[in-house]
Parts: sequence; C-alpha cells; structure tokens
Amino acid sequence: MVVNYQRIYEHAGYLFYAIAAADGAIKDAELSVIKDLINKEWLPLEDSTDEFGTDEAHYILMTFDILMDRGLSADEAFEVFKDYFDTHKGAFTEPVRQKIKLTAAAVARAFAGQNKAESRYLKELKKMVG
Repeated sequence: MVVNYQRIYEHAGYLFYAIAAADGAIKDAELSVIKDLINKEWLPLEDSTDEFGTDEAHYILMTFDILMDRGLSADEAFEVFKDYFDTHKGAFTEPVRQKIKLTAAAVARAFAGQNKAESRYLKELKKMVG
C-alpha cells in the first residue's frame, strides 16, 4: 500500500487543532508544543516531500494555521480527522499512530493541564488508534 503522508499530516493537523481549540481558544503554549514536536518527532519519521521539496510533515502546521484562520469549531475539526481515519485506517502505520497519540497528549497538557473537552477527544482518539 502506498501511503499518502501529506493527507495523513493534513488530517493530523485537524486533530491537533481540535484538541488545542477544545476550550474555545488556542494558546501560544499549544502552538509551541506542536511546532516543537513537528521538528523533534514528525520530521524524522519519514522523508516524503511535496512537489516544492517541502517536508510533508510541515502540512500538520499548515493545516492547523488554515483552521485557525477559518475559525473551525473543535468538534468539526475532530470529526474531519475521525472520518479520514475511519476511511484510511490501514494508512496509519504504528509509528504514525504513536506520534499522533504523543502529540495529542502533549497539546492537551500544554496549557494549564488537560480539560474536560480535551479529555473527551483523547479518550475517543485512544479508542480509534489503539
């Protein structure tokens, strides 16, 4: 199976946005955690690039930024991720699933600990990805 990492990363951006926006506002600390983990965890994961030579892991943050500009609700963003995951489960390798869980938990903890909405998303995520 050929894995389309760009699409996976775009949808991971939806998930991380949903968790960051769960309390109604995205904090600088949450954005900082995402940027840091993209550099430390996601970029080394694999070496796919787009037609411009940009590492496709950067699509996580690009998507996150677009969603911030659009003001998409956390629930809508989570549903977009969930629908994509349910349709493309086989494309989500174990290392990708682990990075998703790690990043989602770190975003939830980034500002004043985990809140109720973030906890709900993390529980549902755990059921989905294992």
